[in-house]
Amino acid sequence: MIRLALSDIDNTLVPFGQPYASDRVFEAMRNARAAGVQFGPATGRDEQELMRFFKGDRSCFATGILSNGKKVLVDGELVWVRYVENLALQRLAEAFRPLPGCFVIAYPAKTSLDNPAYVIGANTNEMAVFEQRFKFNGIIVNEVPDMDLIAATIACTESAFTLDDVRRISRSVSPEFDVVSPVPNWFDVIPAGVSKASAFDILLGKLGLTPEEAVFFGDAENDLQIMARTPNSVAVANATPAAAEAARFHIGPVTADGVADALDELAAAAREGRTAAFLQG
Repeated sequence: MIRLALSDIDNTLVPFGQPYASDRVFEAMRNARAAGVQFGPATGRDEQELMRFFKGDRSCFATGILSNGKKVLVDGELVWVRYVENLALQRLAEAFRPLPGCFVIAYPAKTSLDNPAYVIGANTNEMAVFEQRFKFNGIIVNEVPDMDLIAATIACTESAFTLDDVRRISRSVSPEFDVVSPVPNWFDVIPAGVSKASAFDILLGKLGLTPEEAVFFGDAENDLQIMARTPNSVAVANATPAAAEAARFHIGPVTADGVADALDELAAAAREGRTAAFLQG
């Protein structure tokens, strides 16, 4: 029986660029919880961004995996956290500074709904492209700030830079990091060994659940590890080819609220003591 449903946000639960989840998603989350299926995010986004996606309702992400596995929440309590290493990120920023259109963005652990971010090695025009797209308020600086950082990203306006290129450069100067790409030209920097999958194990342990009692919905490259970890991995119809292939099960696209439909089916299955139809294909 499924007791926990986790979902990626961008292009899985919410279409990319849409400011918040649909009313249909909110209704499905309520239905799932009422049937005893706990819902939460497993996302690269942090708390202040989830406040926007869920219209200020913290109950929607009281339990879940945030910041690509660097945070684990259970019932509103932070039970695990891992910050980004500042000196290693500074080396990374210096490596990308000479490359046209590429720069590093660092997100402070202590933040606000304004979502401030420190942009190293970019000009105002380069920053503005990503600032509008990813809804952060950029502050241009020369060096990585000396503070706790919960997240970092490499942005590349030049489409010629592939994930393999970025990973190669990153490993050569900062092997302390892994790099994943949730969307084109945007490369999340994560402490090596930390992922949605590693956080999944922590979360299950805290909740006393087995992998078989959880389901995960995803769409992109940064979902592959957690998809490999759970027997109930599900891709939305708009998933990347790699994510679609990695997932065991498949549902409708994000634009048709595929995850919301799946949550309603999980709720019905829980009430009736059966397996959800989409997990039988």
